[in-house]
Amino acid sequence: MLSTALFTCCISLIFLFPSEQLNHWSVKHGGDGWRVEKNKSVLEGADSQTCFVSSFGWCKKSQIIDLVQEGLWEHLLDVHQPPICISDWYAGRNDCSCVYSIKVQLLAADQQTVLQEFTMDPDPIPQWNDTRYYQVSHEFRHYGPGVRYVNFTHKGKDMQFWKGWYGARISNSSVTVKCDNLEPCR
Repeated sequence: MLSTALFTCCISLIFLFPSEQLNHWSVKHGGDGWRVEKNKSVLEGADSQTCFVSSFGWCKKSQIIDLVQEGLWEHLLDVHQPPICISDWYAGRNDCSCVYSIKVQLLAADQQTVLQEFTMDPDPIPQWNDTRYYQVSHEFRHYGPGVRYVNFTHKGKDMQFWKGWYGARISNSSVTVKCDNLEPCR
């Protein structure tokens, strides 16, 4: 007799805090490069109250996550296609305007073929802002067979080209695969 129980799991694949510095990231340092600082405002629910701070030139960080290496199996990804959820938090300093951008791609086994993509380029944060964090989130669903990697990339810079670290402040990045309520194979 086949079990009718539903398969439930939630796998966090990237949840890297600035306290880990730039480990696990491929980086491009613009201006004076990336730096880790304490948050200017509290990010509610975050385990770490630190952030990556960009400079006056585009500072970019990316990470490619191998879904199979992280414990998901090809059949699960191809047939059940569990939701892949991304989240990122960004803020600015109150005394300098900044800009932030994110692009997340679901990649095939060749790490080149893009099967789905999410991009967001929010409006710049103006000078004399309240330093609060804004969340960007997206859930990939019904992405089709063949997804094996997630390419997570975000970047930021200040808009006044001040020397130092006055650009977008990024914290609490995450990629989570939700395997809740999946029907068993019959």
